[in-house]
Amino acid sequence: MATLTVHWQHQPFSHDAGVRSRSDIAGTDADSVHTGILTDEHQEIGDGLPLLVEDATRRVYRPVDLPPGTQVVATATTEPSQPLLDRAKQAGFDVVAAAR
Repeated sequence: MATLTVHWQHQPFSHDAGVRSRSDIAGTDADSVHTGILTDEHQEIGDGLPLLVEDATRRVYRPVDLPPGTQVVATATTEPSQPLLDRAKQAGFDVVAAAR
């Protein structure tokens, strides 16, 4: 089973874009950083395409489930993990290696 520890981030967005006053929107921004694993084997999929599994909730994400502009950062990339990263990019994830 190919897995890689990652975190992903996106610009914070409001759950209630219709509310405009500062007091009403306080605390409605979604958390913009999540941690988990990138894997190509999971009980929820049978097609072998990579997906993200969040640490905190065990929720599974495909590229279409993420907000636009979400970037997946691979924390420790090695030669054996390169095929998984390539498949993740082909599947639609915006994957980058963490700065060393």
